[in-house]
Amino acid sequence: MNSNESGLNKPVFFASVVIIFIVTILGALIPEQIGQLFTAIKSWLNSTLSWFYMLTVGAALIFCFVLMFSRYGDIKLGPDHSTPDYSYGSWLAMLFSAGMGIGILFFGVAEPVMHLVSPPNADPQSIQAAREAMNITFFHWGLHAWGIYALLAISLAYFSYRHNLPLLPRSIVYPLFKDKIFGPIGHVIDTFAVVGTMFGVATSLGFGVTQVNSGLSYLTGIPESFGVQFILIAVITTFATISVVMGLDGGIKKISNLNYRRKQLKPHK
Repeated sequence: MNSNESGLNKPVFFASVVIIFIVTILGALIPEQIGQLFTAIKSWLNSTLSWFYMLTVGAALIFCFVLMFSRYGDIKLGPDHSTPDYSYGSWLAMLFSAGMGIGILFFGVAEPVMHLVSPPNADPQSIQAAREAMNITFFHWGLHAWGIYALLAISLAYFSYRHNLPLLPRSIVYPLFKDKIFGPIGHVIDTFAVVGTMFGVATSLGFGVTQVNSGLSYLTGIPESFGVQFILIAVITTFATISVVMGLDGGIKKISNLNYRRKQLKPHK
């Protein structure tokens, strides 16, 4: 199957829509009950599988380092004759502007402060709390986080551009399931990825909108309210949709480069 094959995958699309719709409606109708349910699930995951999470993240980072410094690091994630489509400047601009902009701007400051005030295993606002806060922040935003991103990107690129498989999460498990990835197994994997990405982006967008609303309120006096945040979500989503529809070259690259150059030209105080 050609990795450039396009079209609507109906099983994945409709399954994802149904799951997202159900969760969204339940969250709107019975927010307290849904909040309690997700809190209970989160507590169970933290108490039962936290070790597995730490182990997986560490293994992903180690695997990336092994690839980088071994002979496998010389394998191109594309045809042998291929050359990079983007310069390092454009690549970095897209990486930070389109990939981690809201998260790293908000949590890069908020997370260490939050853990300093309410540390997991220390007295609040103590030296030990400060150390724990920075350790947790480095774990979330340091090399470990990049290891997860790199592992997914390497896997998708390798199987898509070296083995001509679809640029979809299902392609990563091709060595295990072979052509079965084009059936129900692949649909389940892609649906899980779509739902997880959707709610992950929604969380990031929610934090970003409250941040923008707070900044506008501080600068212009615009009230911090649901109405203002709803408008901000609509505007941000519209620009993001236009950028995605225009593609990497037409939208994301140009906006990211513009943002990168604006930061370079901004005078330092």
